[in-house]
Amino acid sequence: MKNNIKDYQWPSAFTNLNLKYNIQYEKKISYKLISEIENYFQTNYGYKIILLPSARAGIASILRFLKIDRSKEVFVNKWVSHCIFNTVGRYSNISTSFKSPDVALAVHKWGFEQIIPPKKNIRIIEDSVDSIILDKNDLFINKSEFEIFSLPKIINSVCGGIVITKNLHFYEFSKKEQMKNKDLGKYQSRRKFEQINKKKTFHSWLYHESENTFLEYNALLDIKKNLKNFEVNKKIILKRKINFKNNFNKIAYFSKRLGPIIPIRYETIKNHDLMKKYFLIRYIHKSKIDVEKFMKVYLLPIHFKISEIKYRSYVEILKKCL
Repeated sequence: MKNNIKDYQWPSAFTNLNLKYNIQYEKKISYKLISEIENYFQTNYGYKIILLPSARAGIASILRFLKIDRSKEVFVNKWVSHCIFNTVGRYSNISTSFKSPDVALAVHKWGFEQIIPPKKNIRIIEDSVDSIILDKNDLFINKSEFEIFSLPKIINSVCGGIVITKNLHFYEFSKKEQMKNKDLGKYQSRRKFEQINKKKTFHSWLYHESENTFLEYNALLDIKKNLKNFEVNKKIILKRKINFKNNFNKIAYFSKRLGPIIPIRYETIKNHDLMKKYFLIRYIHKSKIDVEKFMKVYLLPIHFKISEIKYRSYVEILKKCL
């Protein structure tokens, strides 16, 4: 079952391979669509929103705004996605040991909060790419000015990331950046849709994604179409999380935020051979205040692209493994 799911950890554009996109080559910049999408999230979160091609493009824009270069150090913890290393490494030196970085990424993986140790003169980026936050008061938990989200991971669009910010200078800086690199933005976006139409998975062009700031017409239309999935995904994850907590509270970890998976405690599993056939093993923080210690967990997917039948099948297999 696991091998047949291409979006196990979160919903992704790969689940749209059965669709056929009508690729449009509009030359005008779609300011109206950009505003509609940004206003949608601003209504939900109450802060300024910048729409960019991806969450990693958001990280890159923040690093450029902060004037981070190779003389600086950026902390990211172990086990993060390689796209973070590609993006941060494009601008700065990466450290997975927390000492005295100039910038720290607080990686709230799968909705699990990470608290960065308080030190002077550290700028913090809240990396909440796959989180769905129920209360806007839970934003900026490290007293940061920037929080990023990946739209493919929360609404199943092909492209898109948003930066939520309290910094008006960054907002003005990044809004100008939205209109740069048009040729790169058009090329990357259209190539993705062309490859989906050919029922092929697409390359992310991770290195160049850190330079990309422009979302073209097809990507904007796709994001607008999928905005409805924000509420759909939120309701399904919340329902499954509550149900699972009521029935299996002692074998899993839970957080205030909603994430696309529930981490299952590795030590509660008795039949690991069967468990490994159907569930992925990953690592999460041992505690939200410790940035360098991790623990092994199994992932139970609960996002909206996992059907109810499939979700129940996972739960039944889990029961056999306890």
